[in-house]
Amino acid sequence: MSEVLETIPLLLLKGRTTFRKEYSRKAISKLSKDFRRRNFEKLYIRDLDGIERNKPQLDVIQDLSEDFSILYEAGPQRGLNVIDLIVAGADIVYMNTFSLKSLEEIELALSLTDRIGLKIDWENGLLGFGEGIEGVSLSDVLSGTREMGASDFVVPMEVVDQTVRTIRGEEVVIRVMADRPEDARTIDRKIASIIVSHELLSGGEG
Repeated sequence: MSEVLETIPLLLLKGRTTFRKEYSRKAISKLSKDFRRRNFEKLYIRDLDGIERNKPQLDVIQDLSEDFSILYEAGPQRGLNVIDLIVAGADIVYMNTFSLKSLEEIELALSLTDRIGLKIDWENGLLGFGEGIEGVSLSDVLSGTREMGASDFVVPMEVVDQTVRTIRGEEVVIRVMADRPEDARTIDRKIASIIVSHELLSGGEG
């Protein structure tokens, strides 16, 4: 097991309405200051407005990208949709299996930028309805995406071992979406980082 495993705070954008934002500019500034104090350099942002309504909160990404490397999951359905997310300040855009219209959209996205990753959605099985995803095994989805040129993957704890067996390699980056910081103790050294809700992280060093 790795002695030093990078921890990346997860910031969940739960959605906003005409009258309410999940995080005001003041709240974002306060969060940013706290993350910097704790020496975090990267943030994983899961944007439910983007995933569920195709209305990503790009203003939040723009603000936070001034201080952090942003790993951004906003649910782009097609490869062409990633450009706006990159322009907004995302360092890596994760296309997630639940949102994709087709696995081949990842190949299209990678033809536009190499800053593309795959996020595996999982609930007692692979979640996704797109061509090349629905009814396909996790191993085939991982292998197919890897063959397209993707090298950065976010997976849940449940499938870490299978992911490592399927796409092991020096150039592959595997990140784990964990339920709690303590999960880091059980993760193999082949994993690059663990992603945990910022609300569960203590005030210690990042």
